[in-house]
Amino acid sequence: MNATKRSNPELVLLVDDEPGVRDLLLSQVAYLGYRCQAVSDAHEALRFLMSGGRPDLVLSDINMPELSGLDLLRRIKGIDPLVQVVMVSGLQDLETVRTCLREGAYDYVVKPFELDDLGNTVERALERGRLIRQNEEYRRHLERMVGEQTEEIRQTRDMALLTLAKLAESRHNETGMHLDRMAQYSRRLAEELRKGPYASQVTLEFVDHLHKSSPLHDIGKVGIPDAILMKPGPLDEAEEAVMKTHTTIGGDTLRYVVEKFERQTFLTMGMRIAYHHHERWDGTGYPDNLRGPEIPLPARLVTLADAYDAITSARPYKEAHPHDEAIRRIERDRGRHFDPVLVDAFLRCHEDFALIHRRYNDSEVTKIGDGDSGVLGAIAPDTL
Repeated sequence: MNATKRSNPELVLLVDDEPGVRDLLLSQVAYLGYRCQAVSDAHEALRFLMSGGRPDLVLSDINMPELSGLDLLRRIKGIDPLVQVVMVSGLQDLETVRTCLREGAYDYVVKPFELDDLGNTVERALERGRLIRQNEEYRRHLERMVGEQTEEIRQTRDMALLTLAKLAESRHNETGMHLDRMAQYSRRLAEELRKGPYASQVTLEFVDHLHKSSPLHDIGKVGIPDAILMKPGPLDEAEEAVMKTHTTIGGDTLRYVVEKFERQTFLTMGMRIAYHHHERWDGTGYPDNLRGPEIPLPARLVTLADAYDAITSARPYKEAHPHDEAIRRIERDRGRHFDPVLVDAFLRCHEDFALIHRRYNDSEVTKIGDGDSGVLGAIAPDTL
């Protein structure tokens, strides 16, 4: 076997308490063209590893004082599972060798060993290490690619849904930042609920889904005729009946998507909101006259958020009322229009509602808190 020169030689750690064996291993592995570090016991080997040394291969004797080669193997695998370990053993240690193989050793050589056999074992062990590292790097690369593609898909999806919600909003007399405020009101109220009796339902995922799906509450208004939707004055009874169908139009539209793809996504929450955001706690709402906890919790949240925005925002047919008036009306309708638990949560965080209303006003688009720029910013900050 000829001496080998390598452009980027791998590091082999040699562990043996017998100086003669250690020197023989050192000379042979160096002859193969690899970098070597020789130590006399397992403690010294661990000090090398803990100080930042990262060998590609460890050749370790089994029988050593204080800390055995088997103990060292277990410690090495705990520090870096990708390090290959070959045990150096006498014939009487073969049962221990089998234990070492079960614990993660790649192979073993028996003393006294043939130099060619040692060289072949070292080469195979290092090649296995290379393949494992390449596979691990490839796996991480795929994960990064999937993560990037998933994020791009998520942003594209959110942009499409927001565009659809904005399209619905543009057809009726809501104020310009209504969707942004609705998303922020809904999220803030949901965050407050994490402290109360609904805490088990209102997970972080629930809050995130609510933030994304609340702007879809009036998506069914795309199906309402302009003569009714754009009417500046009050609607008559027949017109009111048509207007109420926006809940079923929106809910049915989202139901079709949910059932077609058979997935429980935040669109499922959006569907429930679209159907039931005009239900009332006392059962006098529409379209299904649901009462109390029969109304899905996301719809109850959006009902209160929508009411606050309607009270505090100007319309062509009404003036905006102050924040204190919104508090008075919402508190008055506790247990009638609104879930009492939600009203209590609102009363604890109503100052944040006022802040959101000021920040997301219709004359100037501003940002709220820690870089959050509302529905547009929160959903797709890098692409819109």
